[in-house]
Amino acid sequence: MSDEEKNIRPDEEMNPEEVDLSALLSGIRRVSSDDGKKSQPEKKVPDKPDPHEEKPAVHEEKKIPHEEKKIVHEEGTASHEGKSSSAPREGQPVRRRPMSAEQRKRIEAKRKKAEILMILTIVMVLALVGVGVFFAIRAVNGGSKKNTEMTTTSIPVSISDTSETETEEDTSTTTTNEETTTTPSATPEPTPFPVGGPDLSGYCVVIDAGHQGTPNLEQEPLSSSMSGSKDKSAEGYTGTVSGINESQINLDAALLLSEYLKSLGCEVYLTRETEEVDISNKERAEFAVSKDPDLYIRLYCNYANDSKTSGMSILVPSSGKFASEMTVWGENLGKTIENFTGSSFRGCQASGNYSGLNWADSIPSFMIRMGYLSNSDDEARLQDEEYQLQLCQGVAQFITTMPKH
Repeated sequence: MSDEEKNIRPDEEMNPEEVDLSALLSGIRRVSSDDGKKSQPEKKVPDKPDPHEEKPAVHEEKKIPHEEKKIVHEEGTASHEGKSSSAPREGQPVRRRPMSAEQRKRIEAKRKKAEILMILTIVMVLALVGVGVFFAIRAVNGGSKKNTEMTTTSIPVSISDTSETETEEDTSTTTTNEETTTTPSATPEPTPFPVGGPDLSGYCVVIDAGHQGTPNLEQEPLSSSMSGSKDKSAEGYTGTVSGINESQINLDAALLLSEYLKSLGCEVYLTRETEEVDISNKERAEFAVSKDPDLYIRLYCNYANDSKTSGMSILVPSSGKFASEMTVWGENLGKTIENFTGSSFRGCQASGNYSGLNWADSIPSFMIRMGYLSNSDDEARLQDEEYQLQLCQGVAQFITTMPKH
């Protein structure tokens, strides 16, 4: 109620003449209109936007993606600049980051290490090539040795299919006068042997260079009292480093031993003097027995699956006239060779597995296994003439301990 209504009191006496009706009616209308407004909620009529004011707002909204584009453009520029820092565009100069002192040291250390490895590799390759050339030259020289100073005493020269015949040749041909004599010729050149040595005058020795240039795998009896058979001349071993054939090493050592023993006054016979022969083990033994020597010495090499195995050993027949003494003699021979060569002696063994010993068990027969071709150190020593000469000295010293016929 308005103040005007409050001012009108019903119990108040009013003078109709004094009342202004128009003013009263307007007051009543005003009061009723005010009450109606209070009783009814006000309707909010949205103001009509001013068209002049909308345009800037729209313009501002349109500016927002432009600004976003600008931000995206700036981000793309930043990413492009980031990429360009690691991968410059073509035509632009490459900017290298300066290396630290520690990086330089590491690079220098790697370079020095690579240079050292390269030098070591070159040295090893040159060393291997040198060793190969050395052994190749040794093999060629050994195969082309001429033995004109050796005396050809007696060698089986023919083999028939039904019987084994032996012929003795006591002739030697000189290359200058082409004359054939019935007596051996003297050695024309001085030998490289050291001064001194035991006197072997009166001794007779037969030397067999084991194997031959071309093996003969035909079978022959193992012995006169045993069953079984073996190759007439089996294929020898081959050096693991140089590839040299065992038959060639055996021949070189046999020729040197023959020459050395002769220089000490010993009578010597060889079963072969070249690689181009075909003589079975049985025939070699029979040839040795026919000379009735004080010793029959067979020169061979050895081989093992373990490349570390090295040294020399002695084999003797397990049967025959001297069976009870052969092992003791073989031990003495091996130890004497060990003293002269320094090669470790692996012992003496009596065996019946070797036809070349079985058929010669009526005489003192020894097979000397001079070293292992499966061991690189032994292989080198076996081709060294100094080692071969030391072995010859050991054999010569042992001969003086044997009884003469």
